[in-house]
Amino acid sequence: MQWKQLVKLFGPHSSTVSINEKLISAAAGLIGIGLIMLVSQYFLGTEGAPWVVASMGASAVLLFAVPQGPLSQPWSFAAGHLFSAFIGISIAKLVSDPVAASALAVSLAIFVMYLTNSLHPPGGATALTAVVGGSAITDLGYWYMLTPISINVFIMLSWTIIINNLLPNRHYPNGINHLLNLFKFRSVQSLEPSVQQRNLHNKDPLQSPNLIHREDLHQALTEMDVFVDVSEDDLNKIFHLSLMHTHKKKMGNILCRDIMTTPVVTVNYDTEVETVWQLMIEKRVHAFPVVDKAGHVLGIISLTDFLNEINVKPGSSIKSLLTEFITKTTGNTTDKAEYAGHLMSKPAITIDENKHILELFELFYTHNVHHLPVIDRQNKLTGIITPKDLLIAFQSPN
Repeated sequence: MQWKQLVKLFGPHSSTVSINEKLISAAAGLIGIGLIMLVSQYFLGTEGAPWVVASMGASAVLLFAVPQGPLSQPWSFAAGHLFSAFIGISIAKLVSDPVAASALAVSLAIFVMYLTNSLHPPGGATALTAVVGGSAITDLGYWYMLTPISINVFIMLSWTIIINNLLPNRHYPNGINHLLNLFKFRSVQSLEPSVQQRNLHNKDPLQSPNLIHREDLHQALTEMDVFVDVSEDDLNKIFHLSLMHTHKKKMGNILCRDIMTTPVVTVNYDTEVETVWQLMIEKRVHAFPVVDKAGHVLGIISLTDFLNEINVKPGSSIKSLLTEFITKTTGNTTDKAEYAGHLMSKPAITIDENKHILELFELFYTHNVHHLPVIDRQNKLTGIITPKDLLIAFQSPN
């Protein structure tokens, strides 16, 4: 075997993580372990504290450097340490020989963590510490699970949640983004009926046509029969991004600004509904971005928004109901939308002009929209894209 092959086999893999992420992980670990050290010294003194902090130091690597990994999730972290502490204490009480007790405590901790889906490697150190950590730890007995293990777990977990959700490009635990998106979607449903209809197909991202089905991915991992320290969601994202980059290389660098329609006919927040309707007929378009004076997109108003406002009555035609709706109210009070800002769907789904056109597919599919306002780096409107524009781009010769 050649030297280069040996280096490739046993040497370090190249890192795709930026230096900023590495510095953030180090700083988070600095603060986290500092807090743990203070608590451990208070309960165990200077003699026993280093043993406990050692296992938490290993946890810090996972929590702050690999926060999205399955081994770093709250259940794995908390239950892994607590189960292992209980096992270590119990073995220390039952087995007098330190060599046999150490080996038995760690092996049982691994087995129990596997059974309870709480596999967390530093848990092995927690079990071992309960056996060989000295009198400062063994004298605590099962109190060792509370002071300092449970307290340390609470402090580390709290700090992990705070730091990994305050910083950009990070989230913790793994399911937090899905929960926030679900909450946001339900809030939009209650406030904006027209947005609700446009989001009926806003399904689980793992069901997007460009991604692997969850069931197939789960089956593949089952057939491997080995623990993989990457979540199913992250594996799916990696596959999706890799596929996206492959298609981009084949297609070339076609950006949204290359296919968008310009100039865009827009309306203002205070444009009357009747004027918007007349523009739709005159311009023969089905949607207008609603913008402020600086050109920022406030929302989008479409034919669907008009139709959603019509209350069907027996014996009345849609035309007469629509005419009644768009005609401006003459009195001082009204129970219907009078201006574009009242009728528009918000927030508008937009896309950056420098994005590749392949990213349009997911937006059109996920949000079930047919008009995507295109914005620049200042979030100002520069164009608009419809599925027709995308189809023409694919039919055009390179």
